[in-house]
Amino acid sequence: MFSRLATGLFAFALAGCIAGPEPFKPTDIARIALSAASNERWVATYLLPEPASELIFARQPDGSRAQDWKGGPGYEVVQVDGVERIRRTDGQPFTEAVVYMPPLYRSLPKDYGPFSPFGDGGLLAHTGRFFACPAECPSNATWQMSLGASGRTILAAGKRFRDDARWTDTADGQNIYVGQSAPTETPDFLAVIDAALPEAIRTQLSQQMPHFMHLFAEHLGELPERPMLFASYDLAHKKGMGRQGGTLPGQVFVHFYGSGWTAQMAAPGFTEQLAWHFAHEAAHLYQHQVFTDTSRGAWIHEGSAEAMAAIALSLDGRAAVVKQHVGALADKCRKLLGDRTIQAALTESDFDVAYACGIPVNLAIDADLRARFPDKDGLFAVWRRYIARVGNRTAVETDFFAAVADVGGADLASRIETMVSAPNPVLPAAQLPTQAGSASW
Repeated sequence: MFSRLATGLFAFALAGCIAGPEPFKPTDIARIALSAASNERWVATYLLPEPASELIFARQPDGSRAQDWKGGPGYEVVQVDGVERIRRTDGQPFTEAVVYMPPLYRSLPKDYGPFSPFGDGGLLAHTGRFFACPAECPSNATWQMSLGASGRTILAAGKRFRDDARWTDTADGQNIYVGQSAPTETPDFLAVIDAALPEAIRTQLSQQMPHFMHLFAEHLGELPERPMLFASYDLAHKKGMGRQGGTLPGQVFVHFYGSGWTAQMAAPGFTEQLAWHFAHEAAHLYQHQVFTDTSRGAWIHEGSAEAMAAIALSLDGRAAVVKQHVGALADKCRKLLGDRTIQAALTESDFDVAYACGIPVNLAIDADLRARFPDKDGLFAVWRRYIARVGNRTAVETDFFAAVADVGGADLASRIETMVSAPNPVLPAAQLPTQAGSASW
């Protein structure tokens, strides 16, 4: 789910006249022209450089497109053999196809929500939902994107547009915003925070995010662009309630949906939960898109993001709440594992283990290093070495163990490997730092 995007710097000067489409490049699969036609319907028009018998969607989390999307005259959106695709009803090749879809939120398994409505009338859309290819999409595939949204602001590809936008997209895509709100801009980040959110929540986000960004940038390195925060709040959602958050390169986002959040947001402890969520997601940004090649290693990036959130909030004066939460996660870990190892549980797709068991393992690394090197920054030093070691390739678990050994020695690396590979691992009680420590090692 996490991969690199080819986007420019977040220079939010209002873009000028929108040029016409560029000639197709060798990596371009299609031009995808989106139109925010109304609050009830969006239109996507696909233009291909050469005829194809069908377009197969790059992301296939479930079959909901075949339920929600409708083909234009002579076209259909169907799921065949578990794969969603666009094709002509007469089976003939085509170079242009039009499809319609409602801009509604859906909770998709292991994928981003396609649309996230804002309570103030805005909308966030995930461009990767539209990506499609005549066959399996190559890793370097690009799409020439455009969006028409008359009378509204568009935030896409690091720029602010009015009425119309064009950009080139790739990889996992990005979230684009359509609405009347202008982003809140600070030296640390850019934010579109739903005006429908309670004032206390909006203030909390505006105050806490700079703290997290400063801390992680100092210890893990600056991002290539100023990060952006999207927070949306859809009380009108009728099918239950929930929250989905995540990151894409340079973006942190959370979507609250359902009327039940009115009481939840006023409940004791909610602000701490929200602070943890955003600290965790901010940590993912500064992990610089380094993730392991299989789910077995998810304890590294998810557990580290949890540990970094715990460190950030402890340094922000919330150590007592953090210790209670970490203790609850350790108890949850033991219940989830049973007689399994952490690696085995993750291989079996028990993904909660990545969080509940990953955090005590990563906090153990941090505590060991800080005990021996009290003026240094513990787990952050391991991650700097890990990021440097992996570079632009996909990481494997042995990269992380090697980074632990480089910083803390072979004995520490061996103990951590035992924690994740042995049944019923002994997980030490969490020890939280009282100072950030030096980023020089």
